[in-house]
Amino acid sequence: MARSDQLSLRVLPTRITVHAPGAKASVEIYRPYFLAGIAAVLTAGCLLGAIALFGIAQAKSYTASAWTPYILAHANSQLFGWVAFFVMGFALQHHAPSNHRLRLFHGLAWASLGLMAVGIALRFVAEPTGSVTLGLIACSSQLIAVLLFIGNVTFTRHRGAERLEWPGWFVLTSLGWMVLVAAVEPFVFVGSHQPDSQASIRFVAEWFVPLREAQFHGFVAMMIFGVSFTKFASCFGAEPADRGWGMSAYGWWMAGLALRIGGWLWAFSSGLQGPGMFAYFAGGVCLAIGAANAAMACRIFAPLGFSLPSHKFMRAAYGWLLVAGLLLLVEPFVLSLQGQPFSHAYTGAIRHAVTVGFISQMIMGVGYRVASRMNGLDESRLNPLWMTFWLLNAGNATRVLAEIATDFTPAAFAPMGITGFVELTAIVVWGASMVRVMRQRTLVTEAA
Repeated sequence: MARSDQLSLRVLPTRITVHAPGAKASVEIYRPYFLAGIAAVLTAGCLLGAIALFGIAQAKSYTASAWTPYILAHANSQLFGWVAFFVMGFALQHHAPSNHRLRLFHGLAWASLGLMAVGIALRFVAEPTGSVTLGLIACSSQLIAVLLFIGNVTFTRHRGAERLEWPGWFVLTSLGWMVLVAAVEPFVFVGSHQPDSQASIRFVAEWFVPLREAQFHGFVAMMIFGVSFTKFASCFGAEPADRGWGMSAYGWWMAGLALRIGGWLWAFSSGLQGPGMFAYFAGGVCLAIGAANAAMACRIFAPLGFSLPSHKFMRAAYGWLLVAGLLLLVEPFVLSLQGQPFSHAYTGAIRHAVTVGFISQMIMGVGYRVASRMNGLDESRLNPLWMTFWLLNAGNATRVLAEIATDFTPAAFAPMGITGFVELTAIVVWGASMVRVMRQRTLVTEAA
């Protein structure tokens, strides 16, 4: 009897703490968001991209109009599905609400998830059909989803004694870019689906280069930097991030973004020549310096406190970020050898080094860690995912090198065309492992 009473006394305070109205609620909202992200990348994301890339390789042309709608649908799904679902799921899990706001939190979270999924599906239909009505509904749905997500993490989250640390500026800046790129999507869709096809082509040529800079270097990269500087030390065994290198990375990266976006628009109005192109290439230099500073700040290449399957993905991710920086540095010299001011192939190679090499591998590494910890599993005893790692990096390396080579020989289109399916296979293996991890559960769970 005494033992039973003692047990009750030990358990009772815990129950009171968990259910107190002002206490932080226990949620597992990451699960539906991560599953939605996996579904998005395996359908309208990577699968559609692999098919479109194969079609481009067969046509030996990056401007083959038949594939353009599918490339645009693929890009939208990768940004708002693959990336945004994981960003939103991680953020909502990390910034859980207080118990008295739990119902509102879940209502907004599920509304954001549903609206984003509807937007991706409708955009998949609207791009090839050219339906402006469907396109505007899709873009508006995604914008509302983003705004509800921002409102959720702002107004419902449990507020403890923590204060905004310097990595938080990266996250806040990323969220600002996220709202901006979602807000311009309706105008982008209308501009790229005008009745006059030549006007649409000119719009895409002028605005899509700065749009991709804002999406992937603004929204996504800044979020990854913020998470890296915060979580590498607390969850991955790295030394605490260096503030000096980190804030230097922030300055260089933001300067690079401004120069790349402003420089391109200035140069486009001048026939891709003059001081606008100088500003555009100078922006690439700034981004390269920012990438190097970010790698130094997060200390991912230094010895880590323990070994995890996730580590190889994160180190490879920052390695690809540095490769992208190197490509940016030599971009003007490569273009001068070709005698042209711009190259679809070279720009695509840089973008792929960032999106697959850096962004996707960070999602894989961090996602695997979050899922294993949330289910109380020892990640070091899980599938090490070497097959995923080698396939993804081999596919990405072949894609980047072959894409650059297509400017010099059409024979390079053939190997480039199959790389999408190699990367898709890697993501299928990773996705299957993620689903298995999220279905497992131990008696004792840890919060991420």
